Amino acid sequence: MKQKFQIIFILFLTLTACDCQYHLSGIVLDKVTKKPIQDVAIGKTDTTDLDNPFNRKTMTGKNEDYEVDGIAGTCDEITMYFNKEGYEPEKITFQNNSIDTILLQPITRKQTTIFDFNCDFEIINLQKLNQYPASDPDTTTCINWNLNKLEVKKNIRESQISGPEWHYMFGHYPCRIHGKILQDSVEFEYSINSGAWLTISLSDTTLLLGSFKEENNNYFQDTVWSEEEML
Repeated sequence: MKQKFQIIFILFLTLTACDCQYHLSGIVLDKVTKKPIQDVAIGKTDTTDLDNPFNRKTMTGKNEDYEVDGIAGTCDEITMYFNKEGYEPEKITFQNNSIDTILLQPITRKQTTIFDFNCDFEIINLQKLNQYPASDPDTTTCINWNLNKLEVKKNIRESQISGPEWHYMFGHYPCRIHGKILQDSVEFEYSINSGAWLTISLSDTTLLLGSFKEENNNYFQDTVWSEEEML
């Protein structure tokens, strides 16, 4: 009887020795913007069915951080799934007690138009250049002209799409501000000429826009020309 108890005890120790307590921690960021993502579901399965008691999830907090504790059959590697609506799910294998930064790839919407003026966007960067082809190559006129990010965003929002007449309605100056816009995880290129017109581009498609609001004339070196001026 004593020998049988010893065998059972040894088997118990052997089975429990196979299990290991793990601890994982880190942060979760948007792969494009590098900004924190809240409410990312982290667990051992790839489903976000949080009502399933066998599918317990840990959620990232307000500071994009996470801490996951549990029991695994091995202490060497632990596999976790990261799920968030609007992002591609990630399956990642960790070393126990590791601290990691997880980057989730946003799911890019199908583009039906090059740029949606009804949706918000972010000015990622801007740079002033003075080499745009112009009838007047004098770049000294560019010295005192500049726009900041707020002014760039305002003029993009309030400009109107211009057709073929764009070439005749606006002056073409050597001064321009150019950079990138981020909208719904898609990067566009923009260029604003000091002659009160601008472009927004994606791949081989470009929108031409003009500033027609009189209240915005002070942002440019020239304004949209009247019919008399074009004659």
